Amino acid sequence: MTTQFRTTALATLTLAIVLVNANQGNVGEAPSWGGPPGGPPGCPPGGSHRKPNIIIFNADDMGWGDFSSYGHPTQEWGPVDDMAYEGMRFTNFYSASSLCSPSRAALMTGRLPIRIGVYGEDRVFRHNHVEGLPRYEVTIAEALKDVGYVTGMIGKWHLGVNAHSATDGEHLPHNHGFDYVGTNLPLSNGWQCDEEHWHMKTGPSSLICLLYKNATIIQQPYSHYKLSETFVNDATGFMRDAQQQRKPFFLYYGTAQTHVDMYSNEGFRGSSKRGRYGDNVREMAWTVGAIMEEVKRMGEDFNTLAIFTSDNGPLIQVCNEGGDAGVLKGGKMSYWEGGVRVPGIFRWPGHIKAGITTDGIASQMDILPTLMTIVGGSVPDDRIIDGQDISSTLFKWLPEPQPEPTSKLLNRNHPGNEPRILVWYCLDNLFTVRYGSHKFHFVTQRVWTKEANFNEPGRCGDGGFPFQQNARCGTCRLDLPYCVTQHNPPLMFNLDQDPNEAYPLDVSLPHHKAVLDEMMPILQAFQASLVIPPPLMSSSDNAVWPCCDGSFPNCGCNYQYLGPIPPPGDASPISKEYQDTMIDPENDNYMWYL
Repeated sequence: MTTQFRTTALATLTLAIVLVNANQGNVGEAPSWGGPPGGPPGCPPGGSHRKPNIIIFNADDMGWGDFSSYGHPTQEWGPVDDMAYEGMRFTNFYSASSLCSPSRAALMTGRLPIRIGVYGEDRVFRHNHVEGLPRYEVTIAEALKDVGYVTGMIGKWHLGVNAHSATDGEHLPHNHGFDYVGTNLPLSNGWQCDEEHWHMKTGPSSLICLLYKNATIIQQPYSHYKLSETFVNDATGFMRDAQQQRKPFFLYYGTAQTHVDMYSNEGFRGSSKRGRYGDNVREMAWTVGAIMEEVKRMGEDFNTLAIFTSDNGPLIQVCNEGGDAGVLKGGKMSYWEGGVRVPGIFRWPGHIKAGITTDGIASQMDILPTLMTIVGGSVPDDRIIDGQDISSTLFKWLPEPQPEPTSKLLNRNHPGNEPRILVWYCLDNLFTVRYGSHKFHFVTQRVWTKEANFNEPGRCGDGGFPFQQNARCGTCRLDLPYCVTQHNPPLMFNLDQDPNEAYPLDVSLPHHKAVLDEMMPILQAFQASLVIPPPLMSSSDNAVWPCCDGSFPNCGCNYQYLGPIPPPGDASPISKEYQDTMIDPENDNYMWYL
């Protein structure tokens, strides 16, 4: 796409947004059934049709304001912005947690993390945890397999690894409904995995930097060299194989970007005026574009629903190497809007109207029930599903969803104008509720801004170069008053008027108190019905720490050669004073696994 066309496309998208939002209730309205010349490859439910292919792109630590199409002033237009221009963009789209493991568990199952036990003192699954996403939970992949899909996964997983030994892979994706599992990161990326030593004195660490193919470690530690290309090759190969089988496919791609460290391959280094983070966004967007281009080459564009989102908000504590939440307060690990409001883009040419922006409230937990409506499947009826079917927002031709039994409380599909309600827990503590236009904070965490980072000695250097990757006041513990404040009555904000959550409303005023009084009985009934299982992110045993050759703690292997590890030096322009502040891994034991 040329610069001129990027500018024109962005202007067109902006115009489309203005026109749609000016048209009162038409946000989210889809056109009459359309499609390419010769007729669409599918048709609405009730007729003869092929089930659509489905792709979910789940970015890592991507801020709500990180894309040009979401308002970033300098990030270059790219393939993710093309998806927004060609599909529907949600401005009130939420993850179920401000950290990756609980957020990903909720997306996969349509259920709150607290309901399935994906919480704990560590807040995410670590290398030596013996638990993972429970096998009895029904994932999107398993639900789609039941209606004839072939399922594939590449990229970041972070829902558990081993249960009994260093190699059993009990919690890996092949045990959660995925037929094909390509190159994947079972846990996370991090500064300790950086071969170029931008921030760490040593590394990469063989203990925490793991690359798998299916359920087998192929590199320990792994190289970032051509990692993005490898993900793309695995994804496109899987899609072509599914087409040869004449089956619809479901592909889940958890991108490695934009989690620290900010790796970029040769073609993207220095390519963004935004700097290293912008380079990282561009490489991630390229992988999305390369996969979507393959969909078009396969002739499947009009029969593929693609969804883009992020697991949580940006890690703003790493200065200019963290993302941007736009006008929203806070970021990753917090329950201010910047921690949980994320990009949400749905694209399906001829089926979802292009250029639509909706401010309707939606959650990643809605993806599972919505997909089941689209493909003619069903959600499990033996458990509460917290997501709701949003297909009436996406598609005009679909029948209006029927209300769920009121006993499901937070899963009611509202046929009228009843406000949508979403809840967030941190550990087993209720922190935050969104109820229609309003947000209620029962507990808040100390807000760290990029300006505060710079003013804190030893955190940020010239131009926002970070010296530390640990997060301040990301805790859920209520006994740490410096970081955590409880509120009774809760802090109340009107997010339509104050998305930055800067001006609390006076809940003693009758019109504000009326909203609080309306919300509280719904919340209390939900809390009374909620059975909280034991935490899964607390039990650990070094016997399950992944090790490819049985030599723990000196594990090391390279069974799949992806290319040479880029040498440190010229690629890492760190001055002597920066090297003096570089972190010794032994003294940085908090943030590496997040």
